[in-house]
Amino acid sequence: MRLPLRRFFSSSGSVRYEREFSNPNFQLTFITLLSIVVIFSKLGGNGLANFDDCFYAQKAKEVLQTGNLMTMHYNGTPAFENPPLYMWLAAISYKIFGVCEYAAKFPSAFMGVSTIILVYFFARYLFNNWTGFFSSFVLSTTFIFTRHARHAMLDVTLSFFVCLAMFSLVLAIRKDARYFLLFGLSTGICILTKSVLGFFPFVIAAMYLLITKRWRTFFNAYFLLGCAIILSVGFSWYVHQYLTFGRLFLDIHFGWLIFQRGILLNPQPWYDHLSYFEDLLTYYWPWLPLLILGVAKFWKLARQKDERALLILIWLGTILGTMSIMKSRVLWYVMPIFPAAAVATGYALNEILKPRVKLAFMKASMCVGAAAIILLNATPLQIESEREKDVRTIAPYIKHFANRGAKVIAFRRDFYGLNNALLFYSDVAASPILQDYGDFSKAFDDTSLVLCVLSVSEVDQVLQNTSEIHVVKKTDELATISNRSLDVSEVKTW
Repeated sequence: MRLPLRRFFSSSGSVRYEREFSNPNFQLTFITLLSIVVIFSKLGGNGLANFDDCFYAQKAKEVLQTGNLMTMHYNGTPAFENPPLYMWLAAISYKIFGVCEYAAKFPSAFMGVSTIILVYFFARYLFNNWTGFFSSFVLSTTFIFTRHARHAMLDVTLSFFVCLAMFSLVLAIRKDARYFLLFGLSTGICILTKSVLGFFPFVIAAMYLLITKRWRTFFNAYFLLGCAIILSVGFSWYVHQYLTFGRLFLDIHFGWLIFQRGILLNPQPWYDHLSYFEDLLTYYWPWLPLLILGVAKFWKLARQKDERALLILIWLGTILGTMSIMKSRVLWYVMPIFPAAAVATGYALNEILKPRVKLAFMKASMCVGAAAIILLNATPLQIESEREKDVRTIAPYIKHFANRGAKVIAFRRDFYGLNNALLFYSDVAASPILQDYGDFSKAFDDTSLVLCVLSVSEVDQVLQNTSEIHVVKKTDELATISNRSLDVSEVKTW
């Protein structure tokens, strides 16, 4: 579709260009390109965050190393914290791109772009083309969402399947009950992605059906078959792990992770439950005023029996309300609300903007998008700060000498705080983590080669307590030392 520049920037021909800009193919192409630029530009090369990127990336790497698809491993030991869906996707990505930072992030980035595209179709189906465009544009420019899409984390992937489940629910009710099968599959995958948080689509659907008095839907054959798919797909990993590991799996995954760390409620003042809303007030800019307006409009529509608005409000309220009373509360735990928030915001934009302003909005978006493509890809501008630079610097030395039989320990470091990144970049974990100078001296008296990772600030102190210490590599924050002199010239650095 060719738009001459003079006529593109002129105010004449607004009706014609509004019609062209309203074309679903044009809008979809634009939003797809924009989301790819925002999420994929310079995706690799600056390191993975120790928490949680390296943790999941390492588990995915061990899927390939062990060949075990059902039992996740961390440092060669079975790990029960997370269902395997994201690790499966990352392992496939490793097969395609090789084991690297880009491959670890690729599934999340791909799901981020896919969610933005899905929101376009969802909002367009519920309302119209412009609402679809504004909704997807809002999501592609929501910093919280796009930032986490550029991390090797589970939450954006979960958001995609929650959105797909909600779209499938609408299609099943409005169009064809067989979409309940897709609803069931999507919800089952949500459970395989993030355990009990994956039940949100089913909870939202059940509340929606109850409030809209669709009692008979609960007995619909396709709905029941969809529920069977949820159980068979979503519970497959749990059944396998229980049959394989028994009580150990239950104690770690449910006893510690779900109940003690995540769900167990603490006695807290009522205002402490508003933390997610405070986060939205802080980070959901520039769209926050329009989100508030959109929620207000949807509330008014819901009171007038508009089921589209009701679904979005239940979606938002169920996740925010439930997660706000949990013990663990971080913003990415409510990532699945952002597609719904984008629809509410997009609806508000469509309602308040006149056709001429929509045309200007599209023109401005295209200009900003073109500038972003140039700025992000044709200049040395860094989108993100470097992650785990110190660990990435010492990792080649750890890997090189560990492959030659060196024992690797650490001194006064947090086990996961060090080893998530160290494992991913060197294939070696530092263990044990010593806390006492006496224990450190005994470890370094070993006749075999020993490497120790510690803070730079601790080096002078251990020198006073141990006679034979050689510095292998120093960074700004970390040092690697050994109990004998080593030739580091043959170490291949990054």
